[in-house]
Amino acid sequence: RFSLFSRFSLGMRFLLSTAQAAARRAWIRSLSTSPPKQSSAFRRAVKYVVLGVPSVAVLAVAGYAAYDDGFRRSLIFWRHFGPIYAHYRLTERLMKNKPPEEADAAFQALHERYAGPALDAILELRGFYVKVGQMGSTRADFLPKEYVQKLETLQDNVPAEDFRYVRSVIERSLGRALEDVFTSFDKNTLGAASIGQVHRATLPDGREVVVKVKYPFVEKVFDSDMSTLEVFCGLAQPEQLPFLQEVHKQYLTEFDYRKEANALQTIGDNLAPIYKNIRVPKPILELCTRDVLVMEYLPGIKLVTGLKNHFRTIAKLKHTDYEEMEREFQRLMAEGLEIPRGPGRWRMEAWRTYLRAANSMRNCAAWAYNWTVGWLAAPMQYTEVELPLNIALIMEQVLDVHGHQIFVDGVFNGDPHPGNILLMPNGQLGLIDFGQVREITEEERTVLAKMIVALAKDDHQEIINQHIAMGFRSRRMDPHVVEKCAVIALDRDDRVTCEGKNIQAFFEAMGKRDPIEQSALPSYVMASRVSILLRGLGTHVGYPVRVSMYWRPHAEHFLATHAHLKAPSSSSSASSAPSTVTSSQATSTTSSSAPPAA
Repeated sequence: RFSLFSRFSLGMRFLLSTAQAAARRAWIRSLSTSPPKQSSAFRRAVKYVVLGVPSVAVLAVAGYAAYDDGFRRSLIFWRHFGPIYAHYRLTERLMKNKPPEEADAAFQALHERYAGPALDAILELRGFYVKVGQMGSTRADFLPKEYVQKLETLQDNVPAEDFRYVRSVIERSLGRALEDVFTSFDKNTLGAASIGQVHRATLPDGREVVVKVKYPFVEKVFDSDMSTLEVFCGLAQPEQLPFLQEVHKQYLTEFDYRKEANALQTIGDNLAPIYKNIRVPKPILELCTRDVLVMEYLPGIKLVTGLKNHFRTIAKLKHTDYEEMEREFQRLMAEGLEIPRGPGRWRMEAWRTYLRAANSMRNCAAWAYNWTVGWLAAPMQYTEVELPLNIALIMEQVLDVHGHQIFVDGVFNGDPHPGNILLMPNGQLGLIDFGQVREITEEERTVLAKMIVALAKDDHQEIINQHIAMGFRSRRMDPHVVEKCAVIALDRDDRVTCEGKNIQAFFEAMGKRDPIEQSALPSYVMASRVSILLRGLGTHVGYPVRVSMYWRPHAEHFLATHAHLKAPSSSSSASSAPSTVTSSQATSTTSSSAPPAA
């Protein structure tokens, strides 16, 4: 298969050869005519070239787009996002020396103008672009509020495919009529995501299940979509290109639902004896195929929905307006100010206990009134209190269970965004969508565990050493860049870490100082993605976290029980790295050439 650039090159060569042939024929004809007609023939040749080449080019592009769906999707992407990116870059240049208030107003106008079209483009393209939008929707600390508010719909409200397609995929995959497999099947979706959608159904034995069906086009166009994103990333933020290329490799495993079924079984068996408050749905293996996944139904609402209800409850208890709370939160994020941290785990649990007790006392009083005075007067109504979530406890549980998966089990889910976490009626957390599961060897866990401990201790030299051991390479191996990239990848990405800049400006500064040539090895990239998603969740709910502090106990326990293991060799890239990069070099480099904070 040709790459996008190869296709474009072949097309341009064809157009140039056509133009040259036309010009050659016109020149030959002009030699056999009288001098007055030479000028006329030449003008005709020029006219054919000037008017014909663009026309042929447009027809060629249109024809190829009709033939190749990946090329067509690439054109759609650039048609939507090319002008948006160009407009932002132009505004950045124009506002470079303007007052901050004028620059903020100019960018605010762009946010309001383009947030809606960006979401529309993602929904038109679907596929991996939805994954990108889901990640962006959890990073209110980096993306403008206009984009975050639009992209939040991707967490649980992606438009679904027609039911006729769902039926055809199930019947083709299982070799039976849908009615022969399920006694009931809800045509309305429970949710739709990047590569498939889910429906609720009932098996003949009475078990309630969820049926996940893969979309028809996603796998076919995945490579071309990722190639388009890599080209765009190379243009917009080349420092992130190595990370995106590793993610590209990892996502190839998500298209076989049989692998996800095995992952559900494995991780569910690993967690069940230890985490009584965590549920992983059990797969119905005999009904799982490459395109269909059938698993146990877990009742509950998605965390993203529960969080919205939670903040509305908080606003009601504080006698304030939810929208006003949201605006204030977005203002603090946009200005890079510290967000007031929510109450801790035990304080919130005490508040919930107080609310329950107060409500019980009100209902007791209502009962006493209704059975005395209430016989003669209007009875009092019983009330049911709406308790706020203990978000601190939820964050601790989610961080802890993923740390356990990585360091204890060596098998972990790389996609824990809020749409993949359920709040169950009995207080348990349900973990769903295990399409992005990664295994990590004991030797790789040794390096990652040492890195997490070093990050928790702020051990600069050890952070640098372990990041190099993880396979990270930059052109000059600047210690400052090596350390900062490790901190952002696995621990934290606040304004202090990013030296007062937003994440894009910070990475651009790091790229100018020392371009990144290779991200960490694949297993570490997916662990980094888990860290980034969980940090985004924490920031989104007002509980910014340092991931290393929650993963440190698991890392230290692993190192204590596997002291005999040695770190894996990264021979493929080690030859280009210096044997020792010291934190003192980082300090001296920082003082001499570090870019000033914006």
